Amino acid sequence: MTKTGLNMGSVKHQNRALILNHIYSNGPTSRKDIAKATGLTAASVTQIVARLISENVLVELGSSSEPARAAGRKKIPVDIKADGQYVFAVNMEPDVTHIALCDLKAQLVQDRAGNKMLKAIPTDGTVPPEEFLGKIADECKAFSEAATPLRRKRISAVSVGITGVVDRENGISEHAYGIWTKPVDIRGILSVKLGLPVYIENNVDAFATAALIFGTGKTHDNLFVIKWGPGVGGAIILNGQLYKAPGGRSAEFGHLIMDKDGIQCNCGRRGCLETLVSYRALNRLMPFELDNFEERFAQAPEDIKKQIEYRLDLFARSLINTATIVAPKRVVLFGKMFKSKTLCDMLISACKSYDPAYDEKRVMRTRLTESEGYIGPAAVFVQHFFDTI
Repeated sequence: MTKTGLNMGSVKHQNRALILNHIYSNGPTSRKDIAKATGLTAASVTQIVARLISENVLVELGSSSEPARAAGRKKIPVDIKADGQYVFAVNMEPDVTHIALCDLKAQLVQDRAGNKMLKAIPTDGTVPPEEFLGKIADECKAFSEAATPLRRKRISAVSVGITGVVDRENGISEHAYGIWTKPVDIRGILSVKLGLPVYIENNVDAFATAALIFGTGKTHDNLFVIKWGPGVGGAIILNGQLYKAPGGRSAEFGHLIMDKDGIQCNCGRRGCLETLVSYRALNRLMPFELDNFEERFAQAPEDIKKQIEYRLDLFARSLINTATIVAPKRVVLFGKMFKSKTLCDMLISACKSYDPAYDEKRVMRTRLTESEGYIGPAAVFVQHFFDTI
């Protein structure tokens, strides 16, 4: 059999993605520094950058103060043209759905009145999926109408993050834990209503993509990402790549089985970690709000305290056992439960009791706290855009 070699179109595509991802990770960069960092020739970088500028993806920022030694001329940094493309970012949780209009840097876009286009609506899994997705489409249309004509013209996709198992290739939510129990053709429904391409991703994997592009992944390429909110989820990043099991399934950390005779989980099995430490599960033991957990815990009877501590210990044990296998440089925590400093501190303390190496420096709250509601699906769009242009 004769080898045909690499397809030149594929090589060009890979080089474009390499340059774009380098700029995203490092910020505005000169062509010369891009060539040095990526190993591409200066001529190739110059040619690709010129095309990306003409395609409204990159923009020149002007000369830097550092001279280019070889030519004696000042370097000219290039950066992502944030306003070159926009996306409707939709993040669906069992309790709330966030809808946002974002640019190519996953920044919220302002309407003509100067208001950031971000809205939270209650997730309603009791109505037919077409009806609730219609509400999401209506909110997207309202954002479009509120945007400037130029921005409206540049809205190029809808990106959806949702709980549970997804069929990314076909745009189907196969089982949205806590929302829908049957497959829903999200792409088919939203593409008809909005006339745009639709991407879909598991919400935890979507946030892990954001951590990789915008957060801790910029400096560490092995991460274990944990979400703790209405449920518990996990995602693994190895060598700068989001790990997906065969069939595209995510790393379902929250569905590690703690008690085979436990209560039934949203996933259909029994005794999952999520059934013990979700917000609803802990609230059944001790009613609380996130901003008063410390006070309520201090006032709780000793048996309730011990039960909560036991469940957090199971959480920490599961985390450490998983981390022992994947050996992450950092464990990144996100989700509304981690907004309680007391709960976060209790979990990290339990982790340290199993392995002192997993302390506050290694197990850390995400730096993307303020944008958790939308940055995951926005990052999925950014990654797809850079990988396909």
